[in-house]
Amino acid sequence: MSGMQQNRLLAIMRRELESWQLQFSPYCTHQIEHLIGNGIKRMRTNNTLDHAGYMMQAERNLAALIKYFCDYSKKVGAFPELSDSDFDAAVRTCPTLWPYSTSG
Repeated sequence: MSGMQQNRLLAIMRRELESWQLQFSPYCTHQIEHLIGNGIKRMRTNNTLDHAGYMMQAERNLAALIKYFCDYSKKVGAFPELSDSDFDAAVRTCPTLWPYSTSG
């Protein structure tokens, strides 16, 4: 079942990147996919994966996370791209958005 939710979140990631016209390098894409995978694991561990309200919150927070990266790329003057090093720097200052953890 978690495969379906993960695919949904990956589709949202792609849609948000396109919407904000942000371009991720393969490294950045891999890192955000890793965050999504960890978020799915966290939701499964907390028994929230099959609850619509929690899934909607995960979707909203993923959209907010992509917007954060977009805003960060504008802040550093790199928009519409986000370099690997800028992505790593953005992750270090990113607010915590459940279920995605950027620490550790």
